Amino acid sequence: MTASVSFGLPFPAKILWPNGRGHWAEKARAVKSARKAAWAAALAAGVKSLPASDAYAIAVTVYPKTRNAIDADNAVASLKATLDGIADALGVDDRTFDTPSISFGEPIKGGLLSLTLTVNPQPQSGE
Repeated sequence: MTASVSFGLPFPAKILWPNGRGHWAEKARAVKSARKAAWAAALAAGVKSLPASDAYAIAVTVYPKTRNAIDADNAVASLKATLDGIADALGVDDRTFDTPSISFGEPIKGGLLSLTLTVNPQPQSGE
């Protein structure tokens, strides 16, 4: 049986997306907020109960704010602070995460991320 935990997070702030523009201080606040939210949600979901591993798989379902198309690569990039927060909660380097798999759900007012973190028994080759 593979160990995993699931939890939800707010939709990433616009400035965290690759095409987001804004003042560096605004971005710094958004990064800090996203990282702290991910850390708290991961701990509340029980990531400390997962067995220690050299590799973790992350599946993310993005529930966008609108019906506008979102590029999966941009979605992954917007998750950098989120992944750092999860790594902080686990006490590992974020290099132990495989590239997140991204899927998209129906739009939800305000947007939402649904994450599942799974201990990956076999790290992907080349990483």
